[in-house]
Amino acid sequence: MFGRVRVREVATKFWLFTFAGLVIFGIVYYRYAQNELATKRNKLAARQRAVAVAAGGAGFELRDRLEKWALALAAGPPLDRVAPAASLDEISRGPGIHLRARLADAMDVESLRRAAARSLRDGFTSCLFVGRGSEPTAGVACKAKNQCGPGELCDDWGVCSVPGQPYNLRLLYDSLKVLGPDWDERLASAGDELQVRAMELELEDTSKHEIPAAAELIRRSRFFSVVLDEEAAGSAPPAPVDAGAAETVEQRLQASDHFVRVGIWDIARDEPLLTLRVAASGELVALGQRASGDVVAARARQRQANNCAVAVEVREALLAASGPSAARELP
Repeated sequence: MFGRVRVREVATKFWLFTFAGLVIFGIVYYRYAQNELATKRNKLAARQRAVAVAAGGAGFELRDRLEKWALALAAGPPLDRVAPAASLDEISRGPGIHLRARLADAMDVESLRRAAARSLRDGFTSCLFVGRGSEPTAGVACKAKNQCGPGELCDDWGVCSVPGQPYNLRLLYDSLKVLGPDWDERLASAGDELQVRAMELELEDTSKHEIPAAAELIRRSRFFSVVLDEEAAGSAPPAPVDAGAAETVEQRLQASDHFVRVGIWDIARDEPLLTLRVAASGELVALGQRASGDVVAARARQRQANNCAVAVEVREALLAASGPSAARELP
């Protein structure tokens, strides 16, 4: 009986010492891992600061100015107005920056920035801005921008190319996402090495592609154009069942008859050139081969017709602008 008691005491001490050793090892390893994580965060933060210094603050300054103009256009009913200095030829040839969003998304800075991430060039830009870029399919085939060279992006046709005109405002936001305080906060809250590594790859990727492209946007852009879609009765009309679930709220609104607000500013002179409120109600007349009866295709054609109709109104207003030195109000 005495021997069995001794064995139990030894076993108990063994497991106590083993547990204590594991606890001590866990504490030491945790501190080591936290020190390593802090070291990697500090190194990445230093790299990010170097990129931010090289990029400069011009992007943030331009962003703030463009947001101020877009919010002003959304704030109240715009006065139809064209400045005598506005030239259709100069505006249509740019270079310029473009933003398309719903009016409801342009009521504050945060919602405007989220909407800018969904902004696309469309029939409005195609019909107003001319003579842009090279053959859309000319370039190296790609599936992601990391297959492209510095300053290039993988475009809608799956080829590497520099951003076309007009520049999408989304490009500026994409370049700033690794330069501002939001990125610093994300890095500080990164809880493991995988998150830090993901942010490191994000910084490398953005530094190679979006930041050089945005530098050209900042340096070259002369005009800023905004199109804000107004919703009737506070919401976009429902899409036909056959239109498919892929149709976004923005696309659904653009395919319907509605009003839009258009604003164009001279960036260098810091002054408005045009503000208009026009009806987006175009009619597409098919010529030649009979149009397909596919609902999705028909909706896409209607969006293009509506958007191009708005661009035609803007072109006519710019052509009609003349007269006294003060800005001319349209009837």
